[in-house]
Amino acid sequence: MSFGGHILSGLRITVPIEERTKILDETLKGLKAKVAVGLADHEKRLVRLETMVEIARPDGAALRIGRDTPS
Repeated sequence: MSFGGHILSGLRITVPIEERTKILDETLKGLKAKVAVGLADHEKRLVRLETMVEIARPDGAALRIGRDTPS
């Protein structure tokens, strides 16, 4: 195969890879946006849940959840 043939062969391989990479990039941007919205919604729900727990405590103290310590 000649030098020009090698170049054309490389271009035939590179162009589809570049197109697929662009499509993957756009898909990941959409996924990132969905995840960001989901995390924001989760954070709002968590804050509401914490508020309800604090209101429900008779002494008005805030509930703190700690890590289990080994005995």
